[in-house]
Amino acid sequence: MRGAVRTEFVRRLEAGQFRQARDAQAWIKKRTRRSLSESGVRKVLRRPGGKLKVPRKSHAKKDPAKAAQFQAALPAKLSAVVGPGPTTLVRLWVLDEHRYGLLPVIGPVWGRRGVRVHAPYATKYQWVYLHEALEVDGAHARELLFTPAIDRDIHALFLQQIADSDPTALHVVIQDQAGFHLPPGDARLPANLRLLPLPPTVRNSTRSSASAVCSKPRSATASIPPCASSRTTSPPPPSAGPPRPRSPASSTPGSPIR
Repeated sequence: MRGAVRTEFVRRLEAGQFRQARDAQAWIKKRTRRSLSESGVRKVLRRPGGKLKVPRKSHAKKDPAKAAQFQAALPAKLSAVVGPGPTTLVRLWVLDEHRYGLLPVIGPVWGRRGVRVHAPYATKYQWVYLHEALEVDGAHARELLFTPAIDRDIHALFLQQIADSDPTALHVVIQDQAGFHLPPGDARLPANLRLLPLPPTVRNSTRSSASAVCSKPRSATASIPPCASSRTTSPPPPSAGPPRPRSPASSTPGSPIR
C-alpha cells in the first residue's frame, strides 16, 4: 500500500475501525484488489504499530471540542475553587461510580435422556454500587465505598470519607453532574472539600483533564499501589428499601454484568 491508501489505512487503524483481521482483509481487497491471507493481514496491521487492544468506552454524547475547552480552562477553575494563596495542602481527586450486578443463572442438572427438563425462571435484578475516587498526582491515593443503593445521602457519606482521609488538607473533587451527586454549596458538603462539576458534554475526560494541570504527570497504572491496601468502608443500609431496578441507559455510570 502506498500514498493515500496507506494514509487512510493508518487512519482507520488509529480510529479502531478494524475490529478483527478479516475486517482489514476485506478493506484491503476492496481498495487494492489484493487478496491477502489472514496471517498476511496481521503482518500488515503490525507494520505501522498495530496491536490488539480493548477499546475504552466513551460516551456517545461526549463533545471532544468542549472536552478540550474544559481541559484548557481547568487551571483557572481550580484557582477559583481553591482561592488565592491557599494556606493548606490542596489534594485533587476525580470521582465516579460503577454499578454492577448479576442476573439469575440456571446451572446444569441431571435429567433422563430424551426428556426435556424445565426450570422455573423469573428475571430479577440486584445492583451493587462501587464509589471510586482517585487522587491526581500527589500520593496517588484512592478511596472506595461499596453500597447496596445510591442517592445524595450516600454520596455525602463518600465525600465525608474523602475529607476524613486527610482532615488538614483541602480536597477538590472533580465529578460529573449525576442526579445523585451533591451540587456545590450543599449543606452536607464537608468544610474542607470543594466540588468542581464537569459540564454535561464533557464525559470520560476527568483523568486526562486533571492530569493536564499536574506539573509532573505520571502513569496512573504504574503509580497506584495494589488494591489490597486501599481503604474501604462497610456499606450502609439502604435508605429506602431494596434498590430499584435501573435500565442500562439510566444516568448511573457503568452497566450490569450479564
